[in-house]
Amino acid sequence: LTNYGSTSGSLALRRLLLTRLAEDAIEASVDQLMLTGSGTQATDLVCRFLLRPGDTVLVDDPCYFNFRALLRAHQVKLVSVPYTPSGPDVENFEAVLAAERPRLYITVSGLHNPTGATMSPQTAHRVLNAAAAFDLTIVEDDIFGDLEPDSAPRLAGLDGLERVIQIGSFSKTLSASVRCGYIAAKPDWIEGLTD
Repeated sequence: LTNYGSTSGSLALRRLLLTRLAEDAIEASVDQLMLTGSGTQATDLVCRFLLRPGDTVLVDDPCYFNFRALLRAHQVKLVSVPYTPSGPDVENFEAVLAAERPRLYITVSGLHNPTGATMSPQTAHRVLNAAAAFDLTIVEDDIFGDLEPDSAPRLAGLDGLERVIQIGSFSKTLSASVRCGYIAAKPDWIEGLTD
């Protein structure tokens, strides 16, 4: 109460989050996590850090409505790819990457909002390969991860937080009034995001 906290957020909570991430095979260290005011703030911070007006961003169709509003505020070009029961339509995804060269792809791989679908391991593998080929950064929103009956592989775990940034919050699992989210990414990105 008498001092400012860490700019990365509570160390105790970040350590607890590491345990939660490990359950999804996401190996991270405490310097790869920062806390935010919400999942939306986490997405906004990532956009501020990585995007410039005019950049192209890929989203799912359909996607969480807040993603579109937030991205419009960042003055980026939005392109979309159809979302199927096993994840994005991979052939369409690859074609969009080749044609549009998006800087960022924002998705929900587990309990996709609004479809409820979960990305299959095969789709996740192809998405990550295409992302590597086209130097694409992926933001994986895992806000519903704790509600998933059988946890599917996470892009962040398969990628080792190299080109995937995972965000999440506690507003869907604990309470809407719990205004706390997080960002998991490689350490130099967390340093830049914190700054």
